[in-house]
Amino acid sequence: MKKNRKYSLILVAAVFALSMGVFFLLYCFDNKYTAKGDRAIQGILYIQEDSVHYLTGEWEYYPNLLLTPRELEEHKEEYYSRYISIGEYGGMDLGDGDKSPFGSGTYRLTLVLPEKEKRYAIGLVEVFSSYNLYVNGNLIGQVGNPDPENYKEQIQNRVFTFEGKGTVEMMISVTDWHSVSSGIQFVPVFGSPLQVNLIRGLSIVGDAVYLALTFFVFLFTVYMFVRTKKTELCFFALLCVCVIGYSFYPVLHAFVPVKVQPSYGLETLFYYLMFACVVAVQQKILCDEGRFPEILAVILAAAGVLIFAAELFCSGIQSAGGLYLISGITEIMKWFSAAYLMFRSVKDIQQKYNSVLLVGITAYASSLAADRIWKAYEPIVGGWFTEFGSAVLIFCVGLTLWIELANAYRFQLTYGEYSRQMEQKLLMQKQHYEELTQKMDEISKMRHDMRHHLRTVMAYAQQEKYEELMKYLQEYASVMTKEEKTVCYCRNMAVDAVIHFYAGELKQRGILLEHDMMLPKNISISDTDLCKIYGNLLENAVDAVAEQSREKNPYVKILTKIKNKKLLIEISNTYTNKIQRKEDRFYSTKHEGFGIGTASVSEVVQKAGGYVTFCTEDGVFKVNIFLPVKTAAEV
Repeated sequence: MKKNRKYSLILVAAVFALSMGVFFLLYCFDNKYTAKGDRAIQGILYIQEDSVHYLTGEWEYYPNLLLTPRELEEHKEEYYSRYISIGEYGGMDLGDGDKSPFGSGTYRLTLVLPEKEKRYAIGLVEVFSSYNLYVNGNLIGQVGNPDPENYKEQIQNRVFTFEGKGTVEMMISVTDWHSVSSGIQFVPVFGSPLQVNLIRGLSIVGDAVYLALTFFVFLFTVYMFVRTKKTELCFFALLCVCVIGYSFYPVLHAFVPVKVQPSYGLETLFYYLMFACVVAVQQKILCDEGRFPEILAVILAAAGVLIFAAELFCSGIQSAGGLYLISGITEIMKWFSAAYLMFRSVKDIQQKYNSVLLVGITAYASSLAADRIWKAYEPIVGGWFTEFGSAVLIFCVGLTLWIELANAYRFQLTYGEYSRQMEQKLLMQKQHYEELTQKMDEISKMRHDMRHHLRTVMAYAQQEKYEELMKYLQEYASVMTKEEKTVCYCRNMAVDAVIHFYAGELKQRGILLEHDMMLPKNISISDTDLCKIYGNLLENAVDAVAEQSREKNPYVKILTKIKNKKLLIEISNTYTNKIQRKEDRFYSTKHEGFGIGTASVSEVVQKAGGYVTFCTEDGVFKVNIFLPVKTAAEV
């Protein structure tokens, strides 16, 4: 137990360190806040080179005011303003808990561009919840309607273009009455239209590929669930649906304008359901018969539904306090779910495949920690920390299920092969029993007939009719030689029964069997292992020659002898079908995947300390086996 706990702690520490290292690299190299480029100072940004600029700050901000360029120009001295960075505060309350995050605000930034006029673009990501975009006093873009009297919420990722040179004034007037994360929460991107659209396109393509892969995994999981009826596969399929629902919004917002609710409420709902499914799948994988994981999964699912309904309600009545409470509960549930999953994985680390689960859970917990440590993070083309953590968690859960399925499939194949071999052994024993019964009947008949033969011989002898006696004995001897003789292939009765079985099949098909066997009755190799070797190899040989035309003279040869304390077994046969192999493993001609028979022979030989070779030459497949043995005298 102490060893398992030590191993789990080392694994958690290693995965946590690796995950935090990856997240730190993302923070440094895929982050709009840390990207190279000039930054605005007191509302002015000098752009001297043709590159992408991430407009993190300092923006000139006018709180509680929805201004037009003309109003600002005429009454600028009358309005209060301050400089802020994008993402510095959670909403328009500017971090003041006593103020409402709802309302209006105006962002202003002065760009000093090169004197040569050219076309520029600005990409705006999810400005909450409606805005007007002005450039040099002209309205060039609008999403929703920020006018308080005609307010219409609308969220969409947009790219706007304009011609500009020299000093350019950019203003964004925002109104929000439905989200506590109001205003501009995501960094605008400025550059040439090609650059801005390329960054936007790469981000969309990355999200689309991720969603497509998840969807294909979902379809495969549904297919496997239909085939196997495993409950954990059903939960994993639901988990894939939740991941798609949780991760779909960037692609959706790139093409379709949506409202704050119910789209963001659904995102939260899918997030809670995702954890409920992970808890349920973990319980099935760990074979836990307890009720607590089931109860927790139901609580998480119910919490997701209730919070979804509460978000709709609080957003409808514009209750900032209610939305803040929901946000806090969501954060607590994230950490609680991650802590529970990690606790279960550490507690049951000795369970099979649980290390893989622990890796995924630790990676997700690390993403939560990174999200708290590096708050000034917004990906350029990648995903958020928690999205990466969730992806790793889902991947590890899926990998665990895949390993279980693969092992179950392998066990099914092995069990099927074992059952088939047992049936063949029963057939061999039945055939051997029938042969013995037949011979016993023949012996009984011979004993009965022998009395009559002896009486006849005695009569001839008593009457001294020696010539007639010799003639009678010669006739009787000729009849005896015509009787079919019983073939004994070797002194080992178990192996002899196996060879008798396959020799009978070859005889029925009219195929030649050549044999030269010097196998003692007792050697140091068990009868079970010997039967595995001869049974699997002869079965493959019989299957191979059965498909061949009799005109090609198919045959099977068996050679066995002991030399220098080594058992030498050589079995060869002709073949016409194509043989596919990968290194020392052969693909089966009876089912998908590798053959079980040759693998079983190799395993037996290796266990006995010998070696086996498989070779093909001129249409002949040959197997040579060398095994160290002790003869009966040495055993």
